[in-house]
Amino acid sequence: MSTQQAPPGADPKRKTLTSLEELGNLLPTEEAEPLPVYDHKNTYNLVALMMYLVGVEYRHFEAHDPPLTENFQKHDQMKNARIIRNLCRIRTALEQGYSQIRSAFLYDLKNLSSLPKLIPTDAVNGLLADGIDLQSTKPEVNQYIMTINRELSNRINNVKDLFPEWVRWEYIRPLFLMPNGFKKEGVKAAGEYYNTNRNRYPYQCYMNWDQDGCGNILNSDYKFVRLLYEKHGDSFEDKSLVRGAGDQKMDDLYDFISRSEKTLIVVDCENSDPVKLAAVLSSLNATQKNAIHKIMLFDSDYTTAAWTTLCQMGLPAEYNTEHIVVGRIYEHKSQVDMTLAANTCREVYLNQVDSVILVSSDSDYWALIQSLQGIHFLVMLEKAKSGLQIRNALESQGHPYCFIDDFCTGATYAIKTKTILSEVQNRLDEAVNLNAKTMLEEAFHSTWVQMSDKEKVNFYNRHIKTMRLKIAEDGQIRIVVGE
Repeated sequence: MSTQQAPPGADPKRKTLTSLEELGNLLPTEEAEPLPVYDHKNTYNLVALMMYLVGVEYRHFEAHDPPLTENFQKHDQMKNARIIRNLCRIRTALEQGYSQIRSAFLYDLKNLSSLPKLIPTDAVNGLLADGIDLQSTKPEVNQYIMTINRELSNRINNVKDLFPEWVRWEYIRPLFLMPNGFKKEGVKAAGEYYNTNRNRYPYQCYMNWDQDGCGNILNSDYKFVRLLYEKHGDSFEDKSLVRGAGDQKMDDLYDFISRSEKTLIVVDCENSDPVKLAAVLSSLNATQKNAIHKIMLFDSDYTTAAWTTLCQMGLPAEYNTEHIVVGRIYEHKSQVDMTLAANTCREVYLNQVDSVILVSSDSDYWALIQSLQGIHFLVMLEKAKSGLQIRNALESQGHPYCFIDDFCTGATYAIKTKTILSEVQNRLDEAVNLNAKTMLEEAFHSTWVQMSDKEKVNFYNRHIKTMRLKIAEDGQIRIVVGE
């Protein structure tokens, strides 16, 4: 399509655009500069939990870069975590001071609580306060280790829910269990291996780990899960769960918010990922969250249900949130972009918003950015959805942008789970519409089987209320009774 001819007397430099294609032709077309590369920042939430549970000394949490003292204090308030930690601390101490402790037990009439230089007395007393008394009237090192192994085996599942859902518990659990640890020969073998190879163990704390050449496996979340999965012949693929945006990128985002009097976040839900956005929002501290005037989510019936889940999982409690579902006049034509632009302008002019964070990879919003002169924009893109033209245009006009793909999604993984479970529940409700009592009465009627009222109640409680789903290898579902 060609541009319209200017009327007589009009400015010859001015022309009227009649298509989006022509608008695209005005954007810079030179090849984009390489995408800015920031080092990803490791996360330490998972390794901080492991450090706590296996008994790493508090001084290492203080000396860690960054310090992990808040993680320590949080876990130390949890009884089940404290129990596992103190059991592991005592087991490590028994392994490290085996000969001296054995001699003190035999010849000096000592016990667990009377060897403070060899066995952490606060761990013994901590277990006692939490209801576990390990001390025996006939103390013996191997017997104590076997007792601790049994306690750990029985109690380790109590801390399963402290680990994120995305890490495989069947890989984590064995780390706390000594192989063949209920027998003296197993304890002896584990002790000999540990004391010969102490440097293989993180902070020299005993755990069921026999891999060589790995260094400190609790160095970072990514290193830990990568090595853990490799140990089981598996691979860990989603790095976004254990790596966040680098310091420079975080500083850029925080600086943009801190320089603003009033920041508005507008989100095109049709062109953004809710889990990735939640990862960005969860990375902000309290001061930065308070600087956000409002979050406006522009949704439609065609977007993922995860946006609804995101709103239900506490977003409105942390931010002033407006979730706008935009209907369609025509099935093939979305009204989200126009509604977003109109509402953004309204907020800017009525509420004195001076900065806008636009979450979308749609180049149609370039006109909005250009029209709001004097308003600071930061655009959050997704790498797979953003083309070179819009990035070039943003750079040429001095508008910063970043990628929401680069923020750690570990803390927001639950959105995926809840969204899928809600959808499965909806489908089950649609597929299964039965009343168990009515069905049972119909069965009595059609079979002519006679039962008293009491027999019917017993039958219902024993066979009908215990019905269960049976899922075949191919995924086929069947409701079964009486099996």
